[in-house]
Amino acid sequence: MTTLLRFLFSAVGLLVACAFVPGLGHGTFLDLLIVAVILAALNTTVGSLLKLIAFVPVACSFGCFSLVINGLVFWLAGALSSRLGLGFTVPGFWAGFFGALVSSVIASVLGAIFIPKDRRRPQGPPPPIKIVN
Repeated sequence: MTTLLRFLFSAVGLLVACAFVPGLGHGTFLDLLIVAVILAALNTTVGSLLKLIAFVPVACSFGCFSLVINGLVFWLAGALSSRLGLGFTVPGFWAGFFGALVSSVIASVLGAIFIPKDRRRPQGPPPPIKIVN
């Protein structure tokens, strides 16, 4: 259920980004839900690979270069979704950069508000294992 909520929050973030970032276009809300799934898949595969390749610039910029990578992946998601016939369009890198920034902030805020703390992703080291004799 939490995963479905995350995709829903990502689609709402995409809708808000399309409203505030000039140049971004969107179709129906169902199109945005499909784009949210595409974006998650691209972030998992291409985004992780790019962050691994660009480890040195990411480390030297204290992680700020990850914003550039996220913008590129967002731009790629727009190109892929327009080829698939979805109404989501990203005209260039800067629209992708700011679109990724706005949509991730909105999705994170919605997740912090509506997903209970016990259902969120665990942070920090795992709890110690207790061995019972």
